[in-house]
Amino acid sequence: MQRRDALKALAVGAVVPAALAAAPDPAGMVTAEIEALLRRTEVIWNSQDTAALRDLWDRDDPEPFYLAGEQENWFVGWEDLNRYLAPTGRKVTEAIRVKFYDIKVRLLAPDLAFAAYWMRTDMKVVFSPKPFGSDNRVSANFRRTPDGWKYLCYMEGFQAPTIYLQKLFEKDVSPDYKDFQEGLRKGTG
Repeated sequence: MQRRDALKALAVGAVVPAALAAAPDPAGMVTAEIEALLRRTEVIWNSQDTAALRDLWDRDDPEPFYLAGEQENWFVGWEDLNRYLAPTGRKVTEAIRVKFYDIKVRLLAPDLAFAAYWMRTDMKVVFSPKPFGSDNRVSANFRRTPDGWKYLCYMEGFQAPTIYLQKLFEKDVSPDYKDFQEGLRKGTG
């Protein structure tokens, strides 16, 4: 299986071939390097200069894959990715803030890594009177280049509506409810 085919398989969730079996991450160095790239990604998102995100991608890769959570289908190739990250025309996003957390990294080969993490997004779009936020799962593949790690494939995955609603209900519980519940359990409430 060619590396290109393996990357496509990873992007759509297929099994990783034996040739790309996990390699050790000496002293968490790869994790730290990928986290540094994710922190640079946050800085760029938060600067509102989404076109600059393209510099974090492996420009030698002929076919990047990108799935934004709000999009119906994948962006495949530079033309699609450029159109999404550097849009022309009417501005839709007034302000966006991104924060990545709970980052887990797996080295697949000396120059290939996979990361799974969460992305907190708070944003205000021009056609909405109020800002909104969400926590989404993200997975991405990276290639080590002479300039450091770069994105190859990226996917945001919203939670299923039932799980998302359950989490919203749980967040909406009054802060003092746990003490109240504990008091009832102990017979002191």
